[in-house]
Amino acid sequence: MADPLNILHTVGFEALYPIVRCEIKFNQPLDAERLENAVVSVTKVVPELMATYDIDKNEFQKLSTPAISVIHYVQRINDQAAAKLDFETQPQWQIYWSVSENKLVIYGSHILTDGAGFKQLLYLLAACYTKEQSVAIQNHTDINGIKKLLEQIKPSQLNNDHPRTPLSLPRLCDSAKQQRHYQVIHDELDLRQSHHLHYQCRRLGIHLNDAFMAAYGKAVQQYCGVETISLACPTDMRKFLAVDDQKQLRIQNMTGRYNMQIEAPLSESMADTAWHVHRAMNEQKEQYAFLESFRSMIASLANGASVAELQQDVQEHYHVRGISYTNLAIIDAEKLNFGDAVPVSCLMSGGFREMPKYQIAVSTFRKRINLVANIIGTPQEIWLARAVMNQMKLFLLTI
Repeated sequence: MADPLNILHTVGFEALYPIVRCEIKFNQPLDAERLENAVVSVTKVVPELMATYDIDKNEFQKLSTPAISVIHYVQRINDQAAAKLDFETQPQWQIYWSVSENKLVIYGSHILTDGAGFKQLLYLLAACYTKEQSVAIQNHTDINGIKKLLEQIKPSQLNNDHPRTPLSLPRLCDSAKQQRHYQVIHDELDLRQSHHLHYQCRRLGIHLNDAFMAAYGKAVQQYCGVETISLACPTDMRKFLAVDDQKQLRIQNMTGRYNMQIEAPLSESMADTAWHVHRAMNEQKEQYAFLESFRSMIASLANGASVAELQQDVQEHYHVRGISYTNLAIIDAEKLNFGDAVPVSCLMSGGFREMPKYQIAVSTFRKRINLVANIIGTPQEIWLARAVMNQMKLFLLTI
């Protein structure tokens, strides 16, 4: 069996297909031959990329397809291509190079790796492109360090994955017949705005992530009227491994999540809400509450449970929420080095959600904070998605 944490992303396919997406805009074209050679090199390090996923066994089955078959040369990026992804019958990634836009879009399988692992995959691709990385490097997919943590840390009662009053957005279209489009929407805080937000968070004694969650929660509140903010916050568990293990290449799923809930009156100031998020998150962190998102699943696995039984456990502790959030942190421009072809922007996000389901992914590239959402919706629903993102940005600017 592969990494058991893969199973966290094998439920609810009808609500959310498990994708991690990256879009890189370059100052000049990539060299096609070097890109193809880099892809071949990467798949030698991570052979699961050229494999199908057997959901019943949690195993990857090797394909005989050439590694470069995942590269598609197109005039313009069209995210409708994401609708055709099928990681049970196809490779675990697909790559699109837009000739006219100098854009590289990569769709990766979230069954294979989480956002932090996907960043490592991007850095590995760049290093292979510039031939700075030997293919002799080993990718590690064990979770031994996390199992040790589960043994050391007592269970917590904090991590309720099913809040009584969840955040939601209004349903604008009930017709299944009305045509919906796949679209990526994006906004950013420019350098000045990003710097100011950093300054304000330091002044208030909170983390950037606290501000992001507060602003997002308050933005969605404007449309549903509930006076609590409940959000799941994924966390990269690699930082809890032994120091030497943290240095390893780990293109795998190693994400737990905190389930944060606070009382938040609609009239409350952004700064106050952010402070309450900060306190709630600190309490969760002190108790390592993220471990509860998969503790019972790992225990069931040790007792011989089937994959189907493990998936039932996932629904209880790690289900797909209607409103979700992820912070993909800093994308390192120095590690995303493609030689003369310089990335001028880089956007990362998760799967495509059919409105009114919604997720905003936050990341930082070249000191600019990016907000990204992958939408399946009608023109009116896409307008609503943009409005929520714009509201979140406005809240961030008022802190």
